[in-house]
Amino acid sequence: MFIVITGLDGSGTSTVAKELNKIDEGSVVLKTPSIEFSGRDQIDTEVRETSQLAHYLFYLSSVVYMSNKVKKTLDYKNKNVYCVRYLIDTVVSHQVAGLDVELDYSKYGILKPDLTIFVSLDENVREQRITERGKSILDKVLDDSGTRNGFLGRFDDLLDKEKTIFFDNTDKDIGSNILKLYDEILKRSE
Repeated sequence: MFIVITGLDGSGTSTVAKELNKIDEGSVVLKTPSIEFSGRDQIDTEVRETSQLAHYLFYLSSVVYMSNKVKKTLDYKNKNVYCVRYLIDTVVSHQVAGLDVELDYSKYGILKPDLTIFVSLDENVREQRITERGKSILDKVLDDSGTRNGFLGRFDDLLDKEKTIFFDNTDKDIGSNILKLYDEILKRSE
């Protein structure tokens, strides 16, 4: 299965992906934008401030690239592929920024996920975690509660509820919760 892991910055999407990878033998973890799209400081500052559309197209291109990488990985490995951040993240962040874009997987032949895991946690815990790791320019956008609620509202509108598992990552000991999450993934794959 192709499984996208998403949530607000600092919710623990990368940690959830790593933990699932540990128990899901042979699985692969990918992330958008991938290393091939590194060096985003100017993209997230100058380009974003000058043209939201150019900023969107950069991130969209990273999703198109990842879609093709996922397709090849699924064909080659025939194992679960977990992808941290994907098209929904790109669309949500740019819709909240005021850009008129849609969640359309058919455009550009983007692979639609079989399942999405939406990672959430208590806002005070999320804020503490993200402050400890250091906030990027885009992380600071979520400091505003109106913007943060805008993100959550757009996710709520765009997520396919039948193909989404909502995972609360507030508990520091996520081991047993990850096992429950993996059991749910197995049930959904049948």
